[in-house]
Amino acid sequence: MKKHQPALLVVLLVVGVSRGSLINFEEAGAVANADAAGANNTALFNTLLSKLAPGDTLVVPNKTFHVAGGIHGDGLHRVTIQIDGTLEFLSSGRKDWPTQPCNAQAMNPLQPVRNANGTCVQESFLLSNVVGLTLTSSGQGTLNGNGQAWWGYIKYLIRGENRPRLLSIVNGTDVLVERWRFLQSPYWTFTAWDVLGLEISHCDIDNRVNQDDSHDVSNLAAFNTDGFDVAGRNIHIHDCSVWNQDDCFTIQPLDAHTGIRSGGCTENVLVENVLASGLGLTVGAVHPSRGHNCIRNVTFRHARMHHTFKGIYVKSGSSDDPAASAEITNILYHDIFMEAPSQVPIWIGPAQEADSKNACSLLWPMFGKCPPPPRTLTMTNITLQNVHVESPKQSPGIILGNSENPMVGIVFDNVTVTPVDATKKPWGKLFYHCPIDGIDQASSRAVHGTSPGPSCLEQQ
Repeated sequence: MKKHQPALLVVLLVVGVSRGSLINFEEAGAVANADAAGANNTALFNTLLSKLAPGDTLVVPNKTFHVAGGIHGDGLHRVTIQIDGTLEFLSSGRKDWPTQPCNAQAMNPLQPVRNANGTCVQESFLLSNVVGLTLTSSGQGTLNGNGQAWWGYIKYLIRGENRPRLLSIVNGTDVLVERWRFLQSPYWTFTAWDVLGLEISHCDIDNRVNQDDSHDVSNLAAFNTDGFDVAGRNIHIHDCSVWNQDDCFTIQPLDAHTGIRSGGCTENVLVENVLASGLGLTVGAVHPSRGHNCIRNVTFRHARMHHTFKGIYVKSGSSDDPAASAEITNILYHDIFMEAPSQVPIWIGPAQEADSKNACSLLWPMFGKCPPPPRTLTMTNITLQNVHVESPKQSPGIILGNSENPMVGIVFDNVTVTPVDATKKPWGKLFYHCPIDGIDQASSRAVHGTSPGPSCLEQQ
């Protein structure tokens, strides 16, 4: 037995090192339940992040700690952040929020800032260049963004999109996020950009202006509160819920210039067993780029959408650059149920928004224009299978392709809308806006009892 003792000692030492240190946020000096402590709590959190070593765990105990925004951890390797309580961001909004130059390197690159020489708010909680990161909780941890201080039609006119994302992960490998709750995000809620290997499990997002069980005018004032926005490769999101006023689960593109870690394309994404109410289960928007913007191999399955605004949403962006290109390839929606969606439940075509050039107008089809996707974007193999829409308030959908580069392989397999109501606006007895010249007829079809069938798809 004695001859094995050195080996046993080595094993014990390795195990001890791998466990690392347990750092308690409060014991390190954080003050709970004190709004005035926000700035100091933020500074302490950043200091602790900067000192985390592989194997370490930073624990926020089950209390509420106010923070001021501008939390940033960079280069974390094999660390765990365990939130058992709440990090609550300032309720004063823009007034006391930390800022930085808009061209600062720490800015989240997912959406470019138009005023590059101006001053931008810092992100609420930004983690960059991370490997083997775990964000977890012993129960359910909470990030509360106090979005009410940022939302509203007048505030949007003043601030636009110069608002902080609640949690952003930029350039990450092997990341797990589980049992976190995200409340009242001022802007996009969860952003993962250029990640290789990401799992999001048992997380919830709730961005409500009030407790109405709908997306009425009051609730829609929480502009741009995207749910889970992800871009990368090998991503699995499951057993999560989103109630918000923008895209719920959104698959964003990458290209050869932006997808450094993930290989130049967002691909191999599975979203399953989710609840979603907002602008839907979204692919895009995909804008053609010189680096070939790309989304491939995405599956949404087993989703329930109660009183959602939109439902299935595959959207293009615009580009006037003839040297740019993009693709949306191999997209599957399987076992999707929508209950009383407010707007068009199935939308495959150009993005409908107010803040992008050549987008489909928010007022269309009553007013404005809705140009087709750019011809430099290829859309191939988009399948809707076992999709059921109950009591929609508008016509079933839109499938709008470009006649110079038609969509290929559009398949509706057992897609049903009940009741079948030819009086619903905006397309009445046509049911779908579906110009035939934008769809490749040889490869596209409606099968297995799809009703009502889009007129641009051959019914088989």
